[in-house]
Amino acid sequence: MPSYTGVVMAITLTFFAFFTYAGPLGYALTATFGGLLLLGYWRYVKDFGWIGAVLLVLLAWLVLRSTLLYDLHSGADFSQYDTWEDQAWLKMILQPVWYGALILAAWRMKPKTASGLMTGLLYAYIGLCALIIMDALSGARLYQSISAALYQPIRPDLAMVKVSIATYAFVLLYWPLMLAGEHKSRLLKVVALAACVLAPLVTGANAPTLALIVSFAVFWIVRTFPALGGFSIYKVIATLVAFKILFTPLIIDTIRRMGWGDNARQFLPASWDARLDIWEFAAEKILRKPFLGWGFDSSRHFGKAIPLHPHNMSIQVGLELGYIGLFLLAAVWVLIILRIGRGAPQASAEPLTELRDLSSASAAAGADPRPYAMAALSAFFVMAQLSFGIWQEWWLALMALVTAIYLMARTAAKAD
Repeated sequence: MPSYTGVVMAITLTFFAFFTYAGPLGYALTATFGGLLLLGYWRYVKDFGWIGAVLLVLLAWLVLRSTLLYDLHSGADFSQYDTWEDQAWLKMILQPVWYGALILAAWRMKPKTASGLMTGLLYAYIGLCALIIMDALSGARLYQSISAALYQPIRPDLAMVKVSIATYAFVLLYWPLMLAGEHKSRLLKVVALAACVLAPLVTGANAPTLALIVSFAVFWIVRTFPALGGFSIYKVIATLVAFKILFTPLIIDTIRRMGWGDNARQFLPASWDARLDIWEFAAEKILRKPFLGWGFDSSRHFGKAIPLHPHNMSIQVGLELGYIGLFLLAAVWVLIILRIGRGAPQASAEPLTELRDLSSASAAAGADPRPYAMAALSAFFVMAQLSFGIWQEWWLALMALVTAIYLMARTAAKAD
């Protein structure tokens, strides 16, 4: 009989596949559903190590810079449900509870169960990519019909935008599924690649296309050059990522002060031109309150200059949580990259070996999972620097779901 964890994960992945087409807002419901039913896996919380500890500090700083203290001081009535509903920081506290349990459950999944789930998800992935491509070529007519039947009519241009959002998930899922399908037929992997490449191109999604290109480059570099100048490639990448996170506000403000953006705007599409305007405005605000920031979720209160959020992870965290938040964010990314690369060879070391998990080596033969993890992580990073708000529920849920899928894919690759 299937295990309890396997059944919950199978239902969770089914919801995930459905909402990838029907609407990404369902990702939060999907990850919460799976996490709630797997809360018992929090007994393995030590698996998170220092990453979990730093995330906890970042979360504490986020709450401290939220409206909580102001509301307590102003006499808000916390006995009322409406008061709790208005607290955006409360959602940020609860989400790690569900999402963390989901990730820990995937981390501990049995190889046979993981292999079966990943095989099913690989075929679903190819089918979803084909569906998105055909619907995009038709002008998103199917999505418009479904929206009119279940919700309300939607404009054709907005329907195409909704369809294009699915391509973000496709790019992020590509690398875990290729790891799990290492021993599958070459034709199947070629079809998956073609579908992954065509989906963002047909829908006109620029950020996923760029993320896919960067992820391929990172995958090749990590596999080809495990060490550079005597340093592990993972340490080199971690340093570059930390630099990018910490110095993005300063770089953008320098561009604003020097007027370089004015010269670039004539070559930029309208959406990228708007992003540059948002980033320049936000960078100038960051330097007015560089250490503490303007407060959690304050991006929504700058009027038309910032529509909802800055579309950049580094800019948003710097604006809302200051450089204290940026240092914590950079620490999380550095720890994740170094955790992935733990046990990686130096310049004079032996060839790469398989990992039992992200922290200990194993003698098992097969594909090294680390380049796949770095490719998926680099795609996350590119998207987070160009699109969406870092605190959006569905975006955080997508991160958790893809992380869980990668961990299952790694286990499945060892089982094969």
